[in-house]
Amino acid sequence: MDGRTDQQRADRPRPAGHSPGRPAPGRGPDERGPDERASNARGAGVRGSSAPVSSARGSSAGGPNARPANAPYPAPGGVPSERSGTRPGQPPLVGRHDVLQVLEESLDEAAAGMFRFVALAGEPGAGKTRLLGELTAGAVARKLAVSSGRAAEFEQEMPFGAVVDALDDHLEEHLPELGPATVKLLVPVFPALAAVVQGTMPTVTGNTPVARYQLYRAVRRLLEQLAAEDGLVLILDDVHWADEATIELLDYLVRHPPRARVVIAVAFRPAQASARLASLVEASLQGGCGHRVRVRPLTEDEVAQLLGPDVTAGRCRELFEASGGNPFYLEALARSDEPLAEGPQEGDLPPAVRAALHMELSGLSPDALRVAQGAAVAADEFAPALAAVAAEVSDPVALSALDELVARDIVRPGAGRFRFRHPLVRHAAYGSAAAGWRLAAHARIAAYLADIGAPAAV
Repeated sequence: MDGRTDQQRADRPRPAGHSPGRPAPGRGPDERGPDERASNARGAGVRGSSAPVSSARGSSAGGPNARPANAPYPAPGGVPSERSGTRPGQPPLVGRHDVLQVLEESLDEAAAGMFRFVALAGEPGAGKTRLLGELTAGAVARKLAVSSGRAAEFEQEMPFGAVVDALDDHLEEHLPELGPATVKLLVPVFPALAAVVQGTMPTVTGNTPVARYQLYRAVRRLLEQLAAEDGLVLILDDVHWADEATIELLDYLVRHPPRARVVIAVAFRPAQASARLASLVEASLQGGCGHRVRVRPLTEDEVAQLLGPDVTAGRCRELFEASGGNPFYLEALARSDEPLAEGPQEGDLPPAVRAALHMELSGLSPDALRVAQGAAVAADEFAPALAAVAAEVSDPVALSALDELVARDIVRPGAGRFRFRHPLVRHAAYGSAAAGWRLAAHARIAAYLADIGAPAAV
């Protein structure tokens, strides 16, 4: 379920493999909700509660599903999918048959000489990266070369960042047969070429439409040369963070496909995708070269299969409800030594989940973070006015902050109210605030509700 975060993927050791560029994304437990399943995850939150509600219940002392204190939860042990490249100690890939079929078909079509563009869309933790790992395994089995890269939130000012990440290391060691004019166009994009081509210093290319068109043609020519011998599967992860130049290049390649055995596979979070990225994916479908796959949450049956026969039905249901079927949350909760606390008590998030969610929160502006913390004190589902009171900001500031939180998919809008993407996101936001500040926020909410004559639960 690889629902790993940007930070975790950046820090991961990249596996060696048949790759002309950087090794393909690592695989985690089944994260097959390609498109990281825009989770309609219903968590353990209760509307109207004034403190985060536990996302994992009933595993403390007592009860038929209880486990001994400090006893580690058994690793998931379901039945692997037919063609899962599961590694030792890695949870098996469960479900995802529709996604795997699309990936297999795309590889077969590319091996037969066609260009294919594959888009995996899913929320954080749905398993997109794990599925890209399955694509890599399938490509290697067909003796297709693989090159992978990823976009990063804090590198959006670097043009073509994800493409450079995928190809630059290979170009430093293996310069394809390109004409001098093509190389001259590519030198400003790929730093490795400047060192290889007699120490040529990169120069800034013009930003006119003609100059960009010439550059995109040069990149297409580069991909054709890289694919000439063994074909090429180019994998770009986290393209919701990609710079505009990367998206424009991909749009060009979809409209003017490389004349070679090439698959370009991208993964992104749909709630954070730009309009231009969404348009690009749609254009690939209309052009007949694209596949769009939504990575959805695991079903309750798939959760039970992943956890294995040693986990009781009650515990499976509990973990399913707490995780919302999100593979990353599911695995972290299942392995956690200490369950989350319920009600007003401050529980502890599993370390992997805490690190992932705190990474998301760290990218927020100060106002947005403060409003997220205030909303977390209020409820899973909250009115903007209540979040503003808790955060001690004006209504206009709160509304602007909520726009940012929606854009970052921390919260999602409803009919005049907002709801956290997942109860665990609320839990992380709540825990990120200082304890004294939280107490004061609870008091502000209580006073506000008393002033308007509203009940304590809203």
